[in-house]
Amino acid sequence: MPQESKDLKCKAKEQLKGYWLQAIIVCFFTWLLTIAFRENGPVYAVRNIFLYGRALNVPPVNPFSSISSFIKYILIGEIGWGDLISFILMGPLTLGASGFFLKLIRNEDPGIKDLGDGFKSFLKSFILNLLITIFTTLWSLLLIIPGIIAGFRYSMAYYIMMDNPHLSALEALKQSKAMMVGYKFDLFILELSFLGWLLLVAVTFGLALLWVNPYYEAAKVNFYQELKANSTIV
Repeated sequence: MPQESKDLKCKAKEQLKGYWLQAIIVCFFTWLLTIAFRENGPVYAVRNIFLYGRALNVPPVNPFSSISSFIKYILIGEIGWGDLISFILMGPLTLGASGFFLKLIRNEDPGIKDLGDGFKSFLKSFILNLLITIFTTLWSLLLIIPGIIAGFRYSMAYYIMMDNPHLSALEALKQSKAMMVGYKFDLFILELSFLGWLLLVAVTFGLALLWVNPYYEAAKVNFYQELKANSTIV
């Protein structure tokens, strides 16, 4: 059984000593690169300045007023290509960030470069992200609660894949599902313990997230490590 939330959080803070800056950079770039290409993201703003001379994501009445603007429209896209790029990047970046935090809690000298390790298993991590998205979405179609439970069920999959690179995406999901049997509520309690910190994020207009996100990720990976130590699954 995992340690209590307060113990996992204390371990996380201790392990982050000397690595706060690196952890913040890893979390920040994971966040930035997975939202940058989305609609209303910074890349879209630059794109719209290029296309329309303004940053707002609202096209003029006729964006095809010339052949050149029509070509730009086709090449750069107006049908969610940014969201697609973000989705493609999310899997390997999440896997790389998971590897960083696994090294952190195991005292294996983590570095910012670990973020790129997820791209070594690009296809597997992409498929893993795709499957998690599909399964949680399908469960959410029933009610919000089944979707949340599904999210907890598959929450260990990236750690499992990083520890077992020979596994397929589906096998990582199955092992996460098996590992979380009887422990989903424990993870819920851990996440609930960060509610106060999330309120701090809100009142600081997101600035506190730079500190809270690494803290949360380190606590969560400690949760995984506790499960792994007492499990025959992985």
